[in-house]
Amino acid sequence: MSDILDPAEVETLLKVVEAGQLASAGAPAASLPYDFKRPERVSKEQIRALANLHEVFARSFGASLSGMLRTLTEVRLESMAQMTYQEFVAGLPNPTCFTLFSCQPLTGSMMIEFGPDMMFPVMDRLLGGGRGASEPPARPLTAIEWTLAATITRRALEDVAAMWAIVKKLELSSVSSESNPLLIQAMPPNELVVVAGFSVRIADAQGRMNLCIPYVTIEPLVADVEAHSWYPAANAPSAAPPQVKGPLAQASVKVSAVLAETTITLRELLDIEAGDVIETSHPASEPVSLLIEGKPKFAGKAVTWRNRWALEVTEGAKRR
Repeated sequence: MSDILDPAEVETLLKVVEAGQLASAGAPAASLPYDFKRPERVSKEQIRALANLHEVFARSFGASLSGMLRTLTEVRLESMAQMTYQEFVAGLPNPTCFTLFSCQPLTGSMMIEFGPDMMFPVMDRLLGGGRGASEPPARPLTAIEWTLAATITRRALEDVAAMWAIVKKLELSSVSSESNPLLIQAMPPNELVVVAGFSVRIADAQGRMNLCIPYVTIEPLVADVEAHSWYPAANAPSAAPPQVKGPLAQASVKVSAVLAETTITLRELLDIEAGDVIETSHPASEPVSLLIEGKPKFAGKAVTWRNRWALEVTEGAKRR
């Protein structure tokens, strides 16, 4: 047992001292309550690492929703907590949009829940409405709405898979969906889960969504999640994806060389004739700048090649 008291124990000790009720040294130590239904198996460091991981999902899914809805959408991670599955389900609204999905090759499953205050504004936008904030209806989704919800869920699962691909490649697929979370017996009520709570802002509408991850499912990956660095180096260049490199490889760019630069007056410019010599401050031995679309990128020297003037590159790309 640690010799360091937590804040709650310190506060209790101070209250006892102030009341003059401090027990003698020979008195038995006071017992502390422990709830065996809520074992805390996930450390604070692991919770923090999982929160950093789900920040990646929040940014990615926010961009996906913005593209689908053609409006600015912000998804923000608000909480990352551990609780029992029964507590998680009891805190969800009913009806809602609750989906159970598998995550191969891991055993077990995960759950994602879109609150009605988030799902109905999204579907209104997809159907051409939703320009103003309105109260979501207190009813289950219709068959057509479930089809739209499946599209949104599929997009979310793609971003969840991309998030976990940083640690391990997972294949996510929807298993079942329900309006009433109590109808899906995904796991024992007392099983420990980690719940990531998100706030979703779509124009003037504000909603919530939750991602439920059973600890027994991700236990083999927790160590890798904790050891991973989620933020790339600030100066690390980002490589273009292959689908972008292909078309860009055929694009034409203007390449020019600047032998020297100087400044003259307008009168001198008007008096220039054939055979005149313009002096510059650029030594003949200095490299010549090679410009790509007007921006200096390389340095080289003027040469002749196959009886034509040319520029031999002598230095690599220069970042400006």
